[in-house]
Amino acid sequence: MEMICLNVGVTGSIACGKSAVSNYLKKLGYIVIDADKIGHEMLNSKDVVEKLVKIFGEQILDTHGVNRLKLGSLVFGNSKNLEKLNEIIHPKIKNEIRKIEKKYFKEKLVFVDVALLFEAKFSDLVDKTIVVYCDEKTQLERLMKRNNLTKQNALRRISSQLSSKEKAKLGDYVVNNSNSLEFTYKQVDNIIEELLKGDG
Repeated sequence: MEMICLNVGVTGSIACGKSAVSNYLKKLGYIVIDADKIGHEMLNSKDVVEKLVKIFGEQILDTHGVNRLKLGSLVFGNSKNLEKLNEIIHPKIKNEIRKIEKKYFKEKLVFVDVALLFEAKFSDLVDKTIVVYCDEKTQLERLMKRNNLTKQNALRRISSQLSSKEKAKLGDYVVNNSNSLEFTYKQVDNIIEELLKGDG
């Protein structure tokens, strides 16, 4: 039987280790489409900049285009503003992901790294989903340390997404990243084995 390409979504709440899993998949030689990177590129496309300035004003710009920190301060913790941003940017990211998936249709597995896979309804772009999970205490500690945030600001960021537990319920596979990276990678290896066998 001819193997068809499986597009596999990799997601997880902020600071749960999604990037660590994606980097490991790249090391193994797999194609990993990074939705966040595509989003950054889209932020400075002319039509997106014009739409964003119309909504948020020129305060979001600096000499290089859209200043992500300034934009972030307007959308994090403000669901209406976040919705407006997502309405502009998400359709463009989806189209770009579809294009890249078509390009790699001969691969056995292609991974799509998307933070908001379920929230932004990106799950229709993939055949299977892997959720990277960690316990809430670890998540909070990692986020505060990584982004140099106060506890209050870190909690605000965490609450702007589905909780780790909710995401885990929606995934086809769950990777528990509360412990060592070695343990995380072992789980990823097992999932790849299942995906290649077609047991998923």
